[in-house]
Amino acid sequence: MSERLYIKIATDILAQIKQGVITVGERIPPERKLADELGVSRTVIREAMVYLELLGVAEIRKGSGVYVIHEEPIHLPKELPDVTPFEVTEARRVLESQLAAIAAEKASDGLIQELEQCVILMESAKRFSRPELRKSASVDADMQFHVLIAQASENPLLIKFHAELMQNHMGGEMWARLNIMADEPAERGVWTDDHRKVLEAIKAHDPEAAYNAMQNHLNNVISEIT
Repeated sequence: MSERLYIKIATDILAQIKQGVITVGERIPPERKLADELGVSRTVIREAMVYLELLGVAEIRKGSGVYVIHEEPIHLPKELPDVTPFEVTEARRVLESQLAAIAAEKASDGLIQELEQCVILMESAKRFSRPELRKSASVDADMQFHVLIAQASENPLLIKFHAELMQNHMGGEMWARLNIMADEPAERGVWTDDHRKVLEAIKAHDPEAAYNAMQNHLNNVISEIT
C-alpha cells in the first residue's frame, strides 16, 4: 500500500522543523493555512497533526493549537489504523443512511421506544455537571441508538458490517485525539438534535426522511472532526 497522504504531510512538516522553519515551542501554523499551502484538505492536515503527536513531536493543546515539543520523533505509534476515522465515518454514512431507511420500514413499537430512551438520555446528559459523566452517558446512548437501528434490519451481515465500523470509528488513539481537537462534541451534546430528527423519521415510518436525517447527521460528524 502506498504511504498515506497524512503521513506524507507530517513528513513535510517534520522537515520544516528540522530546517528551523518551525522551532521547538512554536505553534504549528493553523490548519487552514497549511491546507492552502500544501494543497490538501483540512481533514488531512488534522490527521497529520495527530500523527505528529503520536510520534512525540507535537502536542495538541485543547483550545490553543498544536505545538512542537521535540525536533525528532521520540517513539513510533503503537499502531496506525488501516483507515482513518474520517474514512470510517464516510463508510458509516453510506451504510447507516440505508439502515435508517430500513428501520423506518421495519422498526417495531418496542424498538422505537428503545430509540426514544437513547435520545432522552442524550438530552439529559447535557445537564450533568461533570464533563466526564456528560461525555460517557452521551457516547453510550449515541452508540446504542445506532446499534438499535442496525438491528432493525434483521440482516446478520448488515449488523456485522455495522458493528465493525462502529468499533473502528470510536477506537484507537487517532480518533481520541481528533475528538479532543474537535473540542469533545459528544461532551457538548451536539448530536442530540440530529438523533431526534432520525428518530422522528423512523417513528413516522418515512424511509426517505430517515435516510436524509442520517446522512445529515454523519455529514455533521465529519464537519466536527475536520
